[in-house]
Amino acid sequence: MLQNHDFYHQTTADFHMLLTMPNLVTTCDYAMSNQWLHQFSKKAIIPTNVHYHGNTRLGFYYQWLWQQLIIHHPDYSLIGEEIQLQWQHQTVGAIDFLVHNHGNNEIEHWEVAIKFYLSFQHQWPGPNANDNLDKKTNRMRNHQLQLTTHPAFSHLDYPLPTQRRLIMQGRLFNAWPEAQSGSAMVINPTSLKGHWCYCSQASALTLRALEKRQWIAPPSFSQLTTTLDITQIMVPTQAVDNNDTVWFIVPNHWPQHNREL
Repeated sequence: MLQNHDFYHQTTADFHMLLTMPNLVTTCDYAMSNQWLHQFSKKAIIPTNVHYHGNTRLGFYYQWLWQQLIIHHPDYSLIGEEIQLQWQHQTVGAIDFLVHNHGNNEIEHWEVAIKFYLSFQHQWPGPNANDNLDKKTNRMRNHQLQLTTHPAFSHLDYPLPTQRRLIMQGRLFNAWPEAQSGSAMVINPTSLKGHWCYCSQASALTLRALEKRQWIAPPSFSQLTTTLDITQIMVPTQAVDNNDTVWFIVPNHWPQHNREL
């Protein structure tokens, strides 16, 4: 388990990683471009003495990282976060961020996600296999980023955004030792990459295990201490090899019978 001082260093590494990690997709509507991230990073301030105490799920932590980057950025301010929309006694959805861009005086709606997908039989499923790149991209583009056009939003005291931004960072894992193709979705050629294989194929690999909190900015092999025992793998597990390549090692029954990670 990560100790307190390790959490501090990991959090700092995660902030830096968010400012350099390319979007998984760049050709769909609203997708964050490498150029936009570069411009945002130029003036970004890495917060110090901030500590995360929220939900342990990686997606919540990732959203908090972006919240902190927005709050501390001289060109942006946070108008609202996790804005819940209710309509006719039902929850329509939640808006991740409403942001004021002081550079052009525009109001922006951001949806953010950290995702890890594996090439498998012409798809990009996630490690729990219930999610995939195409499904998530389409939901962010066609549902989440359209929430400010819903009548429920007009009843709230927020300005109407004029810009939408789809931020989906993470890593894509190519199958090994035999290649498999992902879906037809056009991926960002500069997106971060790794490899995945079944635990029965991993015996020749020298791997050290990553904790979930280390998935965003994996430490190097030399910084890790826990050797991955592939005989004990029950769920897809991320690890680093002695060349600092990031891997997903999955049970031999994957993608069936995987619980939510």
